[in-house]
Amino acid sequence: MIKLKTNPFDKLRTGSQKSKAVCMKGSYLPVILLLSVVFITLASSVASIAMANLKEARHNEKLISSLEVSEAGINYYMWHLSHDNTDYCDGNICNGLGPFGPFTHQFTDSSNKVIGSYDLYVTPPTTGDAVITVKSVGRLVGSKSERVVIAEVGMPSFAKYSFLTDSECWFGAGETTNGPVHSNAGVHFDGVANGVVSSSSKTYKPSNSFGGDGGEHDGVWGDGGPKGFWIYPVPSVDFNKISVDMVNMKVLANNGGIYLGSSGSLGYYIKLQTNDKISVYRVSSEKDDGIIATYLQDYDLPGNGMMYVADNVWVDGTFNNKITIAAEITTGNSDAKIKIKDNLLYSTKDGSANIGLIAESNIEVPRYAINDIEIDAAMLAQKGHVWFPYSSGYIKNSISIYGSISTNLYWTWSWINGSGNITSGYRMTTQTYDPYLTLSPPPQFPTTGSFAILSWREE
Repeated sequence: MIKLKTNPFDKLRTGSQKSKAVCMKGSYLPVILLLSVVFITLASSVASIAMANLKEARHNEKLISSLEVSEAGINYYMWHLSHDNTDYCDGNICNGLGPFGPFTHQFTDSSNKVIGSYDLYVTPPTTGDAVITVKSVGRLVGSKSERVVIAEVGMPSFAKYSFLTDSECWFGAGETTNGPVHSNAGVHFDGVANGVVSSSSKTYKPSNSFGGDGGEHDGVWGDGGPKGFWIYPVPSVDFNKISVDMVNMKVLANNGGIYLGSSGSLGYYIKLQTNDKISVYRVSSEKDDGIIATYLQDYDLPGNGMMYVADNVWVDGTFNNKITIAAEITTGNSDAKIKIKDNLLYSTKDGSANIGLIAESNIEVPRYAINDIEIDAAMLAQKGHVWFPYSSGYIKNSISIYGSISTNLYWTWSWINGSGNITSGYRMTTQTYDPYLTLSPPPQFPTTGSFAILSWREE
């Protein structure tokens, strides 16, 4: 009997275990290959996304830079207009009615390297308007990306303010303002503002009649708000420059407008008609119950919308176009007034009609005015008041203003005694700012003297 040292079946079992191990190790390879493919695919996707984002970022950077170049074109032409208010052709001779351009300029960086250029197209203002349209097309060197900016540029007129005065003013707790409010002296504001309230004074001492308490106050102060709308100090608005504007308006009235010399009596009554006719009367008498006037003639609305009167003016009527009436007396010691005794209306309140009234002295609603009156106009009193002059016992019902008020001295439609009772003027007052006046003031209406961007948009 031969005894074996090892069991041959043990060797067989051992061999089968090795084969199984080899098979188990080989089964991981497809998994590893699959994971590798997934990883490479993900890595490629991430890289592609990163490259796309980088490309998009560079594109956006170029777009932003192109916009900056376009805006530089607008700023350049504002600077150009400040040196020549009526040059709409960038120093070249204008042919035709416009728009004019393109006028191309290079844009350089701080090292004087040219990085882009802009093309300018300039549209002059329409007759009687003051808004210039500037279109700027900006691009970078080596890029096809363009950005187009269109800006309405002009000198803001006095009519941009809902209320403007050279003196201090006080808005009570029950008053609401719409549109910009400004005083060169100071504002006591207890009301509700729906626009900027500004003052040229950092601080001032309000008088008792304007709610002062004997102390120093901020340029805008009071219990009203929102206080985020309050701005002070800001540059003052010069009422004295209106004298220069009056000279220009007189020239325009004599050249394409309507000029009325001295009436030889009290002044002229002007009746505005819906058919663009302007009826003119000579006023010979003014009494407690009204005026006596004699018809002179009708005028057509002048092309430049300008009417200059070297005398006092009474005005009312309904109008569906744009006109400015300036009243100034250049001889003697008296200053011209404008009086509104009956409704002065726009046929529609859509910006197609506006009336500018500019008085050397006061703009008044006289004691014989109608009981309920509406005045649609941008009113400017160069040296005086916009008001209902105090007339004891003359108490009216309501006055409604649609437009703007600019007055050298304080304004009021109501006179109230110490007990809070109205002793003269109108019981109810309403003032609504005409929003179209900002971009489209009455013809030749005096400006504040510096160019600004009135509106801006990207095309």
